[in-house]
Parts: sequence; C-alpha cells; structure tokens
Amino acid sequence: MNIQDYEKFDRENAYYGSDLGALIIDNKTQFKVWAPEASAVFLNLYQEGEGDNLIESNPMIRQEKGVWAITVYKNLDGIFYTYTFEYNGVRNETIDIYAKACGINGERGAVVDFSSTNPKNWDNVKNPECVIPCDAVIYETNVRDFSIDITSGVSEKNRGRFLAFTESGTSYKGTATCLDHLKSLGITHVHLLPVFDFSTIDERIPITENQSYNWGYDPKNYNCLEGSYSTNPYDPKVRIREFKEMIKALHENNIGVIMDVVYNHTFESEKSSFHKTFPFYYHRTKNNWFSNGSGCGNELASERAMVRKYILDSVEFWAREYKIDGFRFDLMGLIDIETVNLIRDKLNEINPQILMYGEGWTGGETPMSSAKLACKWNSYQFARVGLFNDNLRDAVKGSVFNIYDKGFVSGNIHTVNTIKRGLAGSVPHSQLIGNDEACFAYNPSQTVNYCEAHDNHTLWDKLAVSTENFTADERIKMDKLSAAIVLLSQGVPFLELGQDFLRSKPKIPNDRETDKNIPFNGNSYNAPDETNSIKWNQKAENISVFRYYKALISLRKKYPQLRLRKRECIESQMRFFNTGDSSIIGYTLENNDPKSKSVIAILLNPYTDNKTANLPEGEYTVILNSNGEDELKLNKTISGQVQLDAISALVLLKK
Repeated sequence: MNIQDYEKFDRENAYYGSDLGALIIDNKTQFKVWAPEASAVFLNLYQEGEGDNLIESNPMIRQEKGVWAITVYKNLDGIFYTYTFEYNGVRNETIDIYAKACGINGERGAVVDFSSTNPKNWDNVKNPECVIPCDAVIYETNVRDFSIDITSGVSEKNRGRFLAFTESGTSYKGTATCLDHLKSLGITHVHLLPVFDFSTIDERIPITENQSYNWGYDPKNYNCLEGSYSTNPYDPKVRIREFKEMIKALHENNIGVIMDVVYNHTFESEKSSFHKTFPFYYHRTKNNWFSNGSGCGNELASERAMVRKYILDSVEFWAREYKIDGFRFDLMGLIDIETVNLIRDKLNEINPQILMYGEGWTGGETPMSSAKLACKWNSYQFARVGLFNDNLRDAVKGSVFNIYDKGFVSGNIHTVNTIKRGLAGSVPHSQLIGNDEACFAYNPSQTVNYCEAHDNHTLWDKLAVSTENFTADERIKMDKLSAAIVLLSQGVPFLELGQDFLRSKPKIPNDRETDKNIPFNGNSYNAPDETNSIKWNQKAENISVFRYYKALISLRKKYPQLRLRKRECIESQMRFFNTGDSSIIGYTLENNDPKSKSVIAILLNPYTDNKTANLPEGEYTVILNSNGEDELKLNKTISGQVQLDAISALVLLKK
C-alpha cells in the first residue's frame, strides 16, 4: 500500500475495540480482523491444523474502521481457521495475526475456549511477590536447553519441554538439577528465551529427535505458544495447558516467569502474516521497501496506531491469561518511547510488580528518529523500564566484540571507574565524576546488571580465551569475582543458567560458527543441542562455584542496602572509601532502618596476588570471603587494614 501519511491514515481508520481475533460468545463464534485497504476477506474453517480438510470458506462483512467480521452460530472450540485477503485482485491465505492458539507449525489459527485449558487449581495460582525490581534475581534459560541433556534427570517424555519445569526431585549423581536447582540457588525469576510460536523448528519432529535448533528470535505468531515445547504440538490446547502447568509449578515454588518477547521484527517480510493482512502497514519502510533496523530483514512500525495496539493487546493477553511475571524486550531500541511507556502503564494496571526491561539498542540502521526510540541514551524518558547494562558487562570481562579483550576481573584496571558506576546502579553519585555514558539510569531499578547472557560467548569461554596464560584456578576466581560485582551492585542482577557452574559452549565438528581460530561458539542461536544444552554434570564438577553464587544471592536477599530503591538512597547510603590502591575498590552500604540498622563494607581485588587494603574506621567481621563462607561464627574482628585474597571480593559487617 502506498500510504504517504500514516498519522492521518490512523486517525481516520484505527480501530480500538477489544474484539479482534476469534471469540466464543454465548455459544457463537465471532471472527474480526482489521484490513481497511482489502477489497475482500474470506474466513476459511478447517478440521485440522494442516492438510486438505477445509470445512467451508465464507466472505466476511466489512464494518466501520476497516474491520471485517463474520459470526458462526455455533461454538467452534477446537476448529482451525485462516483468512484470505484480496488486494489488487490477488488473494493470499494466512493465519490470523490475532490468533491466540494455532495448529502444527503455526500455519492455521485455532478457536480455543481458554477456560478448558486451565490446570487444576489454576485460579488459585498467585504471582510471586516482587515489591521492587531490585528485589529480583533473574536467571535466563532456554526451554529446550534446560532439560534436553540426559544429565538433567528429567523423564524422557518431558526433556526439552515445558513440563520439565514441573518435575521435582531430579538430580545428577546426587546434585540437584532443573527445578530443584532453581530452588536451591535462590533465584526469584526464570527468564525464558522466546516461547511464542517461532518459525525455524519443525514441530512435527519430536524435540528429542529434532536436529533443527533455534533460540526463537524468529517470530511467526506472537500470541501463540511454540509447539515443539509441548508433548503434542498438533493439539493447541496441549501446549497451552502444559505451559500453564509450568507456570503453576514455578509459582508454587515462589519463582516468577519472564517472557522474552520480540516485537521488533517478524521472521518473514513479504511472506509474513502481517504483510499479507495489510501490506507494508505493520513494517517500517525505506525507499518503498522493508527497512532493516533489526538486522533480521525488517522492523515493526510500533509508532503506528494499530501496531502499537497490537503490541499492547499482546502483552496484556500474556500477562492476564498466563499470569506472566515479566517481559524482556528484544531490541527494545526499535520500539518508540510512547509505546514503551504505554506498555508499562498497561502492566501497572494488571500488576505493578510485573518486571519490564529490554535491550536499549537496535540491530541496524532504522529510518525512525533515534530521539523517539527506547534507546539507552533516552533512558530518562522511560525511567520505569529496565535496560541491560552493557557498560558494566564489558568493564567486568572485556568487550563482547573482541574475545581477547580483558576486563577488571582479568587484570584490566583501566575499567575501574566504569565498575564503580555499575556498582552505584548507573545513577548519578557525587563521588563519581566523568564516564557519563556508564551513568544512564534514573533509578537503580532501571539498570539490569549482567556479565553473561545467551548472546556472545559464555563468561567461562571468554575468560578461557582472553586469559589463556592464566591457570584454571585463577580463571575460576575471575568468574566468581564477576558474579560478586553483578550481585553486589545496585540495580537488578541478571545471570544465565550455567554461569554458576562454568558453562561452556565448545565448538563441535562442522560447527556453523565462522571464526575457526576460537574453540568456542559465541553465536549459538542455531547450534545443536550438543553445543547449547545444559550439561548438568558440570554442576557436580564445579559445585564450589555454584555454592559461591548461592552465597552471594543469599547475602543480597538478607541485606536491604544491597537493593536500594532510589538514586537518593544510593547517594546517601553508599560511600566509596580509599583502600590505599586506586585499583582495589572499596565501598560501604548503610541500612538506615532502625529495626535492622547495619553497615557493610565491600572490597574488590583484581590483582593476581594477595593484597592489604585500608578499611574505614570501626571493627568488622567477615560475612562473605573468597570461598563464599561466612566467618561471623568465628567472632573474629578486623580493623584498620584487611588482607584480601587474589582476584576476590570480601564482604564485611561493621560491629
């Protein structure tokens, strides 16, 4: 469509009703779709999700604001459907973009009575409490990776599927795995890589036999669940019920569920259901063709009224129907600021404790003005929404764009000021000057601190290459110091599953990774299970690292000054002190609550040998040493100076 003024077009044609899609109402089924420029639209009903089983095809009636509608006077629960759109005499059949359930491989929508998909006692399932975002400890994983390996201990029928998260009592040689691992570690939220229906996995092949792999950042149907994660992808109700079973199990164990959502692009461009529904409306264009701000071939035009409405409706659906506890927005820098703020408003209406954060950057050049987009440098315009702290990430371990680059933990003391900014929640602090790029957050809840995620090499692999001349023991200390920085910083801590037991992604023969000189895969989005699966035996082999992470999380939960809510609190309750060496970081955090008043001191030593550091005035007791141990029971006090182990963090409590 050659629409020159989309703002004017939207004013005249946007439809704000809540009834788009397929709805069962009083034993009738109503279908509505918005396609104001189509010359005809047809509803096609099918008995199954694939194959030659058409029941009937009927023309839909055009209503006001470009909505096409038809009502079938029977309850079509379990029936599949598509639409055929006519533009310029050419007809294209496609799934309904508003479909909330779909058949095999997402080719046809499904009419579903969602009340029939609820597990037992679903109505009584409550979202775990998370008073402020800084109370969260987020743990990222992929549904398939979580349990597909035999070492997971999960039953074969549930490996790689939603139901793996419901199995308790799993272990490898006596070491807890999967759900019991999550509970033991103490995280508060599981961040799931995309679980909506994506394009590049053939759902007809059982996931334990499927040689195809993809993280799922190739969106097909935003409101439908991925079928390969269910035990029966042919039945849309099975995937819905099993996903709810997963959420129920996690919620009953006080663990929230965060969805990774990808409202920045669609996998297909011309062949996408959005383009077939209304050509070029849902995507931004440049020179009359799809622009590519995502780096994936196209980008959604979130600033247009019906794209914005679609995203808002979609997020609301997931939050209400599935009781989702948070949303992580892929390439959030491609979504306009107004839409991001409206999403936050909508989530606040549903449950203010729902987390919302994303990537404050794009994947390529976009025709949209950067001043209007939810990029990190515009952060104060959407201050209620979190942003990944790539400044701290690279300062901790070195740039992700250069695997040989070193960070603070691997001896690059030039990043110390960026580390301090991150420790202070990336908010302004009177003791810290310069390095303004690393000071982007309005409040600490806006910064998501991390040093490992699904993108790029794992922390352990990065250290293996950038510090190849160091010993394995020294690299373990670097890993633990990295975790300490993330979990002892103000803001929201974010970990990747397996980071806590030195997860590695070694290359395999015929690996698709292009750099042949590096033995690890740093872009494993389509690498096989052999590369991506969690090898739970590695936890048993590196149990001391796991215990250190667990101790850090426990410490964070115990002391509220590690989770300060406002920038003013950080200014008044966090003070950096002179350790005697500018590369050894020292700071105190005060809790002003009269009921639990306390001061803790934290020191970070990046050197490869033991060091002596100055302490502020007072007597202190160790509450976390380099082994993750609490020495309070020893009743030993320290004052004046303290001995620091090489490449380590030390946490002290003032008496």
